[in-house]
Amino acid sequence: MLFPSVPFLFYFFPVFLTLYLLLPQRGRARNVFLLAGSLFFYAWGELANLWVLVLSLVFTYGVGLHIAGRKRWLAVGVIGHLFLLGWFKYAGFALATLASVGIDLPLTAKDAPALPLGISFFTFHALSYLIDVYRGKAPPARRLPDLALYILLFPQLIAGPIVRFSTLHRQITRRWVTLGRVRIGMEVFCLGLMQKLLIADTLARAVDPIFALPTADLTPSVAWMGAVLYTLQLYMDFSGYSHMAIGLALMLGFRFPRNFNFPLRATSITDFWRRWHISLSRWFRDYLYIPLGGSRNGAGRTALNLMLVFLLCGLWHGATWTALAWGAYNGLFLGLERAGLGQFLARLPVLVQRAYALLLVVAGLVIFRSADLAQTGAFWAAMSGMAATDAITSVARFASPSIVAAAAIAGLSLLPLKPMLPTAAFAAPRALGARTLACLLALLTAAMLLAHGSYSPFLYFRF
Repeated sequence: MLFPSVPFLFYFFPVFLTLYLLLPQRGRARNVFLLAGSLFFYAWGELANLWVLVLSLVFTYGVGLHIAGRKRWLAVGVIGHLFLLGWFKYAGFALATLASVGIDLPLTAKDAPALPLGISFFTFHALSYLIDVYRGKAPPARRLPDLALYILLFPQLIAGPIVRFSTLHRQITRRWVTLGRVRIGMEVFCLGLMQKLLIADTLARAVDPIFALPTADLTPSVAWMGAVLYTLQLYMDFSGYSHMAIGLALMLGFRFPRNFNFPLRATSITDFWRRWHISLSRWFRDYLYIPLGGSRNGAGRTALNLMLVFLLCGLWHGATWTALAWGAYNGLFLGLERAGLGQFLARLPVLVQRAYALLLVVAGLVIFRSADLAQTGAFWAAMSGMAATDAITSVARFASPSIVAAAAIAGLSLLPLKPMLPTAAFAAPRALGARTLACLLALLTAAMLLAHGSYSPFLYFRF
């Protein structure tokens, strides 16, 4: 079940939230109901692979009871989860790669299992729980339903944010839901809904045709248009999902951490990764980069650690050579910035720093969006004006008024909006009515768009 869908928006969640709020605040009734609702939510669209999620949960619970301070149990937990993730997510890629170099095996890429929805996210939730319990940073869950609620909680189950057990375990056992939190959560959810349906999906109507063009038809202006619009689309799509998840969680009494902090205003690639998909960046930092030695062993080892971390980050995003190349691209510039480029950039005007970061982010996401590395090369050649082509494709072909408007709204994320908005406006009594009206308009628009069929799945669902 997807957040911006008719079954979720107009049937499941209104009924679920009403019954949830009618249950007593104290006791375990709400947790039991929330756990049942989360299982129903996942099974609605992924019933065939529900057993994978349950297996991961039971395995995590069993290992977690014995893992505190014991390396062998930690190894069992980590290897078990990585095997599960590797089999479902990377078996097809590995088999296809081996076949391409002439190594024939009884199994082929066609025999690889289907990818369970959200496996990358619930695996990382489980791993963070086990590692934190091993390190003594979180208590082990003595009751299976408590751990189940942490991993299965439906706002975060499919595509994050990746919330630590240490953040949620107290909220699982004790939390309060107020009408004020429900209202604010609804406003945050509606913001994400508008980001997704009105902006990201509108931009997709230009991005998809541009990236489907034959490389011979790419002109510099069209290639740049596709690259920039895809950057805005991905940001609006994923930050919109994160806002929806955060808003849903708040309506249920949970506080999720912020997952985006104006990443397109970053002043470097290092700064970008502090602002983009923050929960994932911190996961890799705490559970991989720092254990590898971080920046404690000289510039060369630091660059190597960064490259390894971002190669794995790229693979986490997808079992493709383009995902791996995108990870290497980010790792390269992070290493260069740590080796001295960052100090040089810091002496330049802020606008120059932001232009540098934005240029690299846009160019890098071309790798991420491309079907293969040949398409990446063709886009980069066109963007640089080095492609030998007689193409006359015009940007006007893709620049409908709705796409221009969506790009302009998404482009506001490049501006320092907070200082531009008077704080008093948010405290004014009439602001409540305005925000509530905006929510109603968002839901009405969502209903119209969904009824029209103009919806595309979240881009991060494939991970």
